[in-house]
Amino acid sequence: MSTKPTTVAVATYASRDAAVEDYEIIRGAKHQGELDHLAIAVIAKDDEGKLVVDRHDSTAKHFAWGGAIIGASLVVLVPPLGITTLAAAGAGAGAVAGAGALAGAGGLIGHFYRNIPKETVEEMGKTLSSGQAGLLIVAVDPKGLDVGALLTNAEKKIVKTGVTDEKDAENDALESAFEELSDTSAAAPSGVTASA
Repeated sequence: MSTKPTTVAVATYASRDAAVEDYEIIRGAKHQGELDHLAIAVIAKDDEGKLVVDRHDSTAKHFAWGGAIIGASLVVLVPPLGITTLAAAGAGAGAVAGAGALAGAGGLIGHFYRNIPKETVEEMGKTLSSGQAGLLIVAVDPKGLDVGALLTNAEKKIVKTGVTDEKDAENDALESAFEELSDTSAAAPSGVTASA
């Protein structure tokens, strides 16, 4: 199985609206063919200051896979929110798709832990939790798009490129998940909300 270069990025914003603007810019880059596959989420603070997934989108063939990719990333960066997101992905997609997505999420979590330096994981988690709103991006990026340059409204951003390792057995889980991804015509509708 060939290794596909993957970018994981987080950004923080002064407002939800600013995060949504960059969310749409990144989705536009996918639609223009600049990214192969994409899982993206706007994270916002509710009235109690608790982080929630405000909206998310992916190019996953099955809705649960998009939730699993976002959820697995959040388990690494912001564990309570990630666990809630994974539970929603498993419950909302039917027993078979949900079980497959949740099983794949374990491999994705391991992959992210092995291939993103611990200091970067900690910094990403703190960044995502620090603003009024945030953005999480997981993208297959074979063209080397500068995702960070597209985050024009961000107060702070961290972009980790090349989140792959040909020798890492967990890479198979990531590859398998992204093989489940199809073109945007099969994508789940944007604006889906999941609360923590």
